Amino acid sequence: MGRRLLNYQRLLGMVVTMLCLLGVAAYSTMPRQEDPSFPYRAGMITVSYPGASAEAVERLVLQPLTDELRQVEELDWSQSTARTGVALARLKLRDHIYDTDSAWDRVRQAMERARQDFPDDVGLMELDDRLIDIPAVVLAVGGSPSVTRLSEVAERLKQNLSDISGISRIELEGDADEQITLALDDAALYRLGVSPKRILETLARRNQTIPGGFVVVEGKRLSVLPNTEFTDIDAIRATPIELPDGSQVPLAAAAEVWRGPAEPRQPETWFNGERVVLLSIIMEEGSTDAIRFGERIRERLGQIRADFAPYDIQEMFFQPDKVSDRLDDLAWSLVLSVLIIVAVVFTGMGIRMGLLVASILPMVALISVGLYDLGGGVLHQIAVIGMVISLGILIDNAIVIVENIQGHLDEGMRRMDALRKAVGELAGPLGASTGTTLAAFAPLLMAKGGAADFTRGVPVMIMLTLSVSYLLAISAVPLLAARFLKPRRDAHEDRLIGLARYLGGLVYRYPGRIIVFGMVLVSISLGMTPFMAQQFFPNADRPRVIVEMYLPEGTDQSHTSEVAATLERAIRSRPEALEVHRFVGFTGPSFYYNLQRSPQAPNRARLVVRTPTLADTTGLVKWIRREVAQTMPELDISAGILGQGPPRSAPVEVRVFHPNDTIRALATEQVFAVLRGVEGTVDVRHDLDIGVPSISINVDDATAARYGLTRADVAQSLYGQSYGAVAERYRQEDDPIPIVLRSREGTSLSLSRLLSVNTYNDQGAAIPLSAVATVETTWEPAARNLRNGVRVNTVSANLEPGYSFSQALDGLYASLETNPLPDGVRLDMGGDAEGSDRANSALLTAAPIGMLLLLFFLLLQFNSFRRVGIILLTVPLATVGIFPGLVLSGSPFGFQSLLGVIALVGIVVNNAIVLLDVMDRELERGRAIADAVRTAVERRTRPILLTTATTVAGLLPLAFSSSTLWPPMAWAIISGLLASTVLTLLVIPSVCTRLIRLPVAEPENAPA
Repeated sequence: MGRRLLNYQRLLGMVVTMLCLLGVAAYSTMPRQEDPSFPYRAGMITVSYPGASAEAVERLVLQPLTDELRQVEELDWSQSTARTGVALARLKLRDHIYDTDSAWDRVRQAMERARQDFPDDVGLMELDDRLIDIPAVVLAVGGSPSVTRLSEVAERLKQNLSDISGISRIELEGDADEQITLALDDAALYRLGVSPKRILETLARRNQTIPGGFVVVEGKRLSVLPNTEFTDIDAIRATPIELPDGSQVPLAAAAEVWRGPAEPRQPETWFNGERVVLLSIIMEEGSTDAIRFGERIRERLGQIRADFAPYDIQEMFFQPDKVSDRLDDLAWSLVLSVLIIVAVVFTGMGIRMGLLVASILPMVALISVGLYDLGGGVLHQIAVIGMVISLGILIDNAIVIVENIQGHLDEGMRRMDALRKAVGELAGPLGASTGTTLAAFAPLLMAKGGAADFTRGVPVMIMLTLSVSYLLAISAVPLLAARFLKPRRDAHEDRLIGLARYLGGLVYRYPGRIIVFGMVLVSISLGMTPFMAQQFFPNADRPRVIVEMYLPEGTDQSHTSEVAATLERAIRSRPEALEVHRFVGFTGPSFYYNLQRSPQAPNRARLVVRTPTLADTTGLVKWIRREVAQTMPELDISAGILGQGPPRSAPVEVRVFHPNDTIRALATEQVFAVLRGVEGTVDVRHDLDIGVPSISINVDDATAARYGLTRADVAQSLYGQSYGAVAERYRQEDDPIPIVLRSREGTSLSLSRLLSVNTYNDQGAAIPLSAVATVETTWEPAARNLRNGVRVNTVSANLEPGYSFSQALDGLYASLETNPLPDGVRLDMGGDAEGSDRANSALLTAAPIGMLLLLFFLLLQFNSFRRVGIILLTVPLATVGIFPGLVLSGSPFGFQSLLGVIALVGIVVNNAIVLLDVMDRELERGRAIADAVRTAVERRTRPILLTTATTVAGLLPLAFSSSTLWPPMAWAIISGLLASTVLTLLVIPSVCTRLIRLPVAEPENAPA
């Protein structure tokens, strides 16, 4: 191979140079995001059933819908809620589904089948299968007290921005739809002898869209436009209504007509106490550079802002700035890691060898970025972190090659002979060591689910850079080494050589003691696991406080708005609150990938508070909890900061199942009481429904029949008085505006007024409600919650800093052992426990493939099960440092730490491979095992220590970074590598002296 390299070194140089230039071009043009994109596995079904109770919505809508959804094999679970007038179903596809469009098509087919079983008066049913879309930019339009006017301005701004390159769609939030209200005067209707039904029929005949065709005059077509629809509000008021005697009166004689915001109240958005309308601008992810996208948005706003005066256009959330800051911070970490690694290499190898080894860093980085871009990769923090992790590992191959060539030169070998021998000796072992590292990361690459999707950039980038580094280490690096290295005159004076000889002497003299010492250290390390906290993913490092507000089910949005405004005013009085955004009736835009999006609900609100620094959030969160507890006892809140990893509603979530509502409620209250008493839990809440009073109208069928009425006539009259009936649509605007016929008070109708309303038969005669029905006050549930069609209640809790979900659940289990739940109650864990279990299961599912690949490469290299077993001993040796390192650094063990453990396995296995390779070559020369092991330790101490030093040095910027996501992973690798390196140089050779005596035997050619 060395001779071939010599023959094509110019071609090789040109290929490497072109690939590096490809990387430069890719880095400047590839799309950028802060975090990876997730598959569209989350969806929401909304079904409108106006006027129906929660019990009726569950029975008539949710149950048929759930029965059909169960037949969709791609669905993992459904979480449904039935409220008055609406059914909501959150859906989650299975983790292995990546072709989500076809899966959602099957969900839509199930929805259409379920609709056939719905009552005829069930309204619109919609599926939102883009629930996880994150707006890149959220703009707030303010400057007017009129929400209707702000909605018009926001719509105009949307039209001005829609043609910007990279925009997927723009959604308006907090805007006010309009309706034209016909407020009927009940007394006037009775006096005139006119029924609401006649008014509805008259409006339908009057407001028709009928084309008049065209006529041809002098060769030109002239359109004929008949006046068949309403052109303004006055035309509606002037609509003639025929009386029983044949005369006519204008509609204004029986109803007051006005145009205003749609009812019931729609979600509201506020920016620092000012009512605003939001534009959520969603970017085309995977193909658009978020930083350049933000620049285009700001450039267009600068051009058109003057046209929108006196209205204000403010940036509520601007994700491109966060992308730029995050990638800049990681870029500096990458540069700092490179500088530290270069300094370590120069210190350990000298200037000449150090330059050769360090030259591989920019080459591998640029070539890897170019290939990553060609494969459709997006530059985000996960990909950059993968490159940072691989920095110290990827130069391992170059260190070993350069060391070997330099050693041969020191022995007096000619340059080309040294090159050929080094490549011939090391191409196989280095290929095996690289292959084992790739095998260690294979489970992460093949795992399915949210956690795996979030972190997949790490194995992709590490596997790519290691593959490139191996190819360069056996091609470009030997050519450079053979050209620039020179024999050393003072090689014997190297301090590392002295250390290597000392370690080799220890193994030669005390192998038994070293093995016992290693076993003791492993036992001590495993004994520290109870002191290690567990955390699925850490919190984010954004200086924002999120306050989720829950009022009792059945609360009207007007009261929710008052409570939210009161709390907002209190928070704005705090010096650490720089901005406060309020969202009422819904949870606002999901401006962060981890922020869970909830459906509209009149009893929900969210406050988003921006603070100067992340440290300021801790005190503010505690103050908010105290303030709510003292002044707003009816309000449940969940206060905290943004999280990392797959979205979840709370770190601790316990689902309680039982078919009996009473027993389930008792069990829910018991779990709630236990969690409130567990140390470290805060914001403990449950979704038990206390119910709402309702008015039951009991129609006497016989009496109603005498008046020519049915139960349906009574129900329609009541519905029309309160909620209103859509009579027609006003089509003179861009979007048709409904014309709603109702009482003047609408949903604000008083109870006494409701009970005195008139109902109308087919002849238009008015009959008082009291003549055909009696009234009874009842108590009914305001909401029903179901999971996969089974009734469920949920208890959730946040955690104080320093506490983990495992500690909270341990406290719950301990209490339930002494005071068990009622018979038949089943608990199901959600939150971080569920996420952690799913992520670990996904890794365990893919782990056998990684293990098979690992064994394949090891057996390919050594052809010995005994040697493979010895190499695998390095894995438990790594635990000597991992667990104490996490405990002493205060880092929890979670998915990020698990990433570090997997990376560590690949590194320590590599060290053992190159160690045993030298030992086997010495055995083939006929040397005794003790002497062979001693020589292996002396020759491989320097490259192993240098690999350890460069890997640790490269991770130090991450370990001490301000990010909350990466220090646990960095400390797991650093602490585990420091301990395992020393033990690998001592314990593994000592084990070899006890288990290995001869080289690998050739297969015996025995007679058949």
